[in-house]
Amino acid sequence: MKSRGHGAEPPARQRAEPARPPRARIPPGAVLAAAARAGRRDFWRILAVAMAVSLVTAVAEIIVDHFVDPTNSVLSISAQLSASAVSLLGTVFLSGFLCRLISTAGRGGQPGHGKRVTIGQVARTLPWGRLVLADLMVTLLTVLGLVALVIPGLIIINLLAVTGPVIEIEDRRVVAALRRSARLVRPYFWTVALLATLPVMLSSELETVIPDPSGTGEILEVLAIRGIGEALIEAAIGLILVELSVRLIAADAARQAQSRAPASPAAPKAARP
Repeated sequence: MKSRGHGAEPPARQRAEPARPPRARIPPGAVLAAAARAGRRDFWRILAVAMAVSLVTAVAEIIVDHFVDPTNSVLSISAQLSASAVSLLGTVFLSGFLCRLISTAGRGGQPGHGKRVTIGQVARTLPWGRLVLADLMVTLLTVLGLVALVIPGLIIINLLAVTGPVIEIEDRRVVAALRRSARLVRPYFWTVALLATLPVMLSSELETVIPDPSGTGEILEVLAIRGIGEALIEAAIGLILVELSVRLIAADAARQAQSRAPASPAAPKAARP
């Protein structure tokens, strides 16, 4: 009769399962350096687009605040909605333009390789509907989280930070992009919080510091500040966010490839006498 003591082999399901593939590192310094290289490579085009977006948004807000009669509720609400739409479309366009620049450069589309992203091409081919809807859904979910408790709102805005770049890079639908963003961010939660969520929140706070203009001279001054300063800040944040998204997607693909790789075969057992 075979012994069932210490010499018996463990059942197959009790054997050690294969270890999870190691998580790829995404050093914040490497992301910032890559974003800086991309910014230097197309500095003037990025600055031109960012300045145009900032100026158009600032002009729309100044018109609403200083040239629309607040007692006319219909006109006032329509103007505010229009200004919000202009701001949203400008943000979507800038993000899409930066996505195209970085992804094209990653495929060898740097200057001198025959491929060049143009503003008209980006405007024609951006998935405007999905990007706008995704931005609205992220805003709504974040507001709901902040209303319920502040912490859930901060967690939501962090998990959904790369929804827009995911739609642009991977051509996903809105709900799928929301889920994909949460999946990509979860293993690198604090890295994304440092590189994406915190700069966006600080940028929003800086906008409140700019004084409200009261005359023509002050309006021109605010336009100059927002046209240059805000453009540089938004371009820098956008470059970091897109570069971070590209690395998150690459890290997830590498992790999936390692998990699908076949395990090394076990060594053959020695024959018993």
